This record gives sequence, structure tokens and C-alpha cells, in this order.
Amino acid sequence: MEKKRLLILGGGFAGLDVARSIGNSKQARAYWDTLLIDKENFFQFNPLLPAVAVGAVETRHIVYPLRDMARHRHIRFIKNKATKIDLERREVLLHNDLVVPYDTLAIAVGSVTNYYDVPGAQENTRPFKTIVDAMYFRARVVELFEMAEQAETEDQRKKLLAFVIVGGGVTGVEVAAELIDMVQNRLLPKYPNVRRTDISVTIIEVGDRIIPAARPSHSAYVQRFLVRRGVRLLLGSAATRIEPKRIHLKNGTTVEGFTIVWTAGVRPPDVVAQLPLMRIKDGRVRVDDYLRALDPAGKPVENVFVLGDCAASLRQDGTYQPALSQTAIAMGLHLGKQLVERAKGRSVPPFQFKPAGYIISLGKNSSVLELFGIPLSGRLAWLLWAAAYLIKMVGLRKQIEVGIDHLTHLLAEHDSSQILNRRQILSDEELNLSLGTGPHRRGEAVGSTAGKSQDGV
Repeated sequence: MEKKRLLILGGGFAGLDVARSIGNSKQARAYWDTLLIDKENFFQFNPLLPAVAVGAVETRHIVYPLRDMARHRHIRFIKNKATKIDLERREVLLHNDLVVPYDTLAIAVGSVTNYYDVPGAQENTRPFKTIVDAMYFRARVVELFEMAEQAETEDQRKKLLAFVIVGGGVTGVEVAAELIDMVQNRLLPKYPNVRRTDISVTIIEVGDRIIPAARPSHSAYVQRFLVRRGVRLLLGSAATRIEPKRIHLKNGTTVEGFTIVWTAGVRPPDVVAQLPLMRIKDGRVRVDDYLRALDPAGKPVENVFVLGDCAASLRQDGTYQPALSQTAIAMGLHLGKQLVERAKGRSVPPFQFKPAGYIISLGKNSSVLELFGIPLSGRLAWLLWAAAYLIKMVGLRKQIEVGIDHLTHLLAEHDSSQILNRRQILSDEELNLSLGTGPHRRGEAVGSTAGKSQDGV
């Protein structure tokens, strides 16, 4: 029997679990000719990106090579990006004009940053979605401390060390908490010219509380936690326009920030947004009880499945499943089981999923979480956070590496070495920023005199 062509777009949580389910079944491997396509050749464990950004977890420890997974499970993988999906012809157009046909398609391409058409947002802020974003952020923070150490005035230091995070959801809060922990507890002692009052971290949130998805008591706890550590919270504030180093708010005020990070939301990528399918207000594609995409008339599109951040799956209470990693994992496992059972000539029950809760990291030794309806906060919550993500890591090697990182995180300081160079993390304007005001600012070292040897400088 000729194998059916199964095409999986995306190697994130959902796509990876579909591929692994097929690869783990001998009968499914004999039935499906499986091809996994992703724009990267690695799986990225997104929940630990804030920890990577401050050096609490090493960069390569949260990535897992997709080609290794494919080889071990006897499926195919190619590194490429889907640019168009033709549902009628059952083809996917890839970069470089490659065309891949399919019999069954699983769309699990994740999400991209949503700038909500705010003028200047995309041009003047940095996203926080990928491991490259996390590496950039960490290098930039360290570089700005190096520059602030050499600045001659308090105003210059305050300008350089003004950080603004647009979006007070889980990602924005975790980035702010890890950042304030990093700069106050690990960087400040190493830079004698920089004072605590030189640093500002601001969160701008359009809602009336941070982390709207969490229970109100946890939102209040996190708010108190951040404010005690000096984080400024601007709640009920919407960004209307963003210029270089400046955010204009709806109430007419402005906020200055030398580094502006955008964590305000996500949306499906253009390759999904262009499809003639039914979708909900946030852009996600409506799917039926078996994760099949629905056309504009509400009818299932046979053999086309949508998973993860792109999918809107209706729950029994009339709401939609949240776009969380645990939802993507559940969807990937369910579709994987569907396809394995199809190879065996059997069917599976409809998709049902109830989130176990949420976990929010607040830096070293502190977290808030809700697990099966039980709320926790503080050190015990942090230990459960570390354990939960350790279990979810892909591969024994990665579990060991991240476990060692957590242990090192408890016992020793993070490494503050800067790997990326200035030109990789600063704009031309920032590179040429003058930090001096006195007579020695142009080429003459402070304390030197004309005619003295400069050997060793």
C-alpha cells in the first residue's frame, strides 16, 4: 500500500508531539510518509525564555534538534518556511519556490508578535518571542550597564538604564521580574558607578490589572512583589504611538525608555491569516472537536488540522481554549493519537482538555502558580515551577542540563559575560551616543597628559 503523505508545519509543542506520536508507532510509520517542516532546525522551550534572557538557564539547554528527533523516529525533516497553503490543490509553497503536496496537513506554526497597528511599534520596539530575542535582550542589558559605568552624569545613566515593557501578561511580568532581579542583585555590585536609583523598569498594561488570565489574588500578589522591587506599573494605559525611545499613551502622557520590549500579544502568522477559514476575533482558526479546520460556512475541512496558538477550540462552557503551551501539547498528543489510530483502522474520542493551571516565574526563588485549583506563591511555588518545566523538557539530556542550571542558579551567581558585540545590539545612533561632558571626551583618556606614553591603553 502506498503511504499517505502527512505534512506537519511547525516544530513547536504541538507539531513536535504529532511527529513523535507517529514516530513511536511502527504501524503509523508504515501508514504515513511524514514530513516535518520548520523555519528553524530546533524545538525551542518558550516558557524558559525569560530565564535565558538573564542567564539563569543556558541558551542551548532549552533547544532540541529537530533533525535528531526525526532521525530517531524514522520521519523526514526539512528546514524551510511555508509561504502559502493551497487547500484546493493540497499543496504548500515553501521558500525558494519549493512545492510540497500532502494528503493530510497539520498546521502548527505557532504565533507571531501582534503590534495591533500601533504606529511605530514594530520599528521602535523589540519583540520577545525567540531565543535570539532573549540573547539580544541579555547582551543589551549588560552592554548598557557597561556604557552607564562610563557615563559622566546621573542623567546619562538614567537615560541608558530606562527599560519599558509594553504588555503586562505572563511574558511581560516574567521579563520584568527576571530583569529587576538581574540588575539589582547581580549587575549592580559589579558596576560601582551605577546606583540603584539610576535604573527604572516600567510595565505598561492596557487592562486594569497585570496578568489578566491569573486569579485576582495572584495579580495583586505579583503587583505588590514588583512594586516593592521598584518596578513602575502603568495600568489602564494604552500605547497609541511609539517613537525611538518614547511611548505615547492614550491619556496624552509619554514614557521614556532607552530599551522598549513589546510583549503585548500574539497573532497567527500571515500564512494562516490568509487562509479562507472561519476564525475568531483574535485571528485564531476555528476548529471542530477533532481539531479539523472549519471553513467560512462552519464545515470541517477534511484532513486539514490546526493546532496550538493558531487554533480556537471551543470548550463546553462556551469559551475557547487558551493559547498556552499546555494546550498546544494536549492538541499535539490528541492529533498524534488520531493519526496513529487511523493507521490501525480505529477512531478516537473528541478532543477535550482542561488546563492544569498556570505558573509565573518572578525571578530567583519566587513564583506564583495555580495547580488543579490550588494557589501557591513564594519559594515552594518556584520549586514546583522548576520541577514542572524540568519534566516537560524534551529529552533526558536537556532535562539534566536545565536541572544543573537550576541548581547552579541557587548556589552561585550568573555569568555576566557579554558575547554579542556592540554593533549587533545597538543602533548607529546608540553607538555614537556621547557619554562625556568634560574636556577629555574626545580621544584623550581621563587622567592622561599630552606627550605621555599611552602604552598599554
